[in-house]
Amino acid sequence: MPKLDEVKVGDQIPGITETLDQARLIQYAGASGDFNPLHWQQEFAAHVSPTGGVIAHGMLNVGLVSRALTGWAGGPEHVRSLSASFRAPCPVGASVTVGGEILEIDPQARTATLAVWAELPDGSRIVDRKRSRAVVALD
Repeated sequence: MPKLDEVKVGDQIPGITETLDQARLIQYAGASGDFNPLHWQQEFAAHVSPTGGVIAHGMLNVGLVSRALTGWAGGPEHVRSLSASFRAPCPVGASVTVGGEILEIDPQARTATLAVWAELPDGSRIVDRKRSRAVVALD
């Protein structure tokens, strides 16, 4: 758990980069119960997807953000809130990098507010850092 006197505005949490292949999307569909063919059926996705192909579940990307955040925070019990604003679709096979940056520290509440994000190698934002936030308890 991060300590109040050891963090400052501008600090970055350790990021995670993962490639979201078709097997991962199918596993997530099974775990979440979201079997929308947009996430697994190329023929369907070709007609309805903004990318012209299969895309990852938005909440799978938020799950990656959550994993980086809870790892930094010392566990899920230290994450007070997490909100995400989706900005763009994530094509199957893409490498996604997630991260966060401390925007504000509240010494009285002993919390840090972070901007969080997920992005593709070309810099496209899947989870928008300008509108996605997390609040984490500090020790």
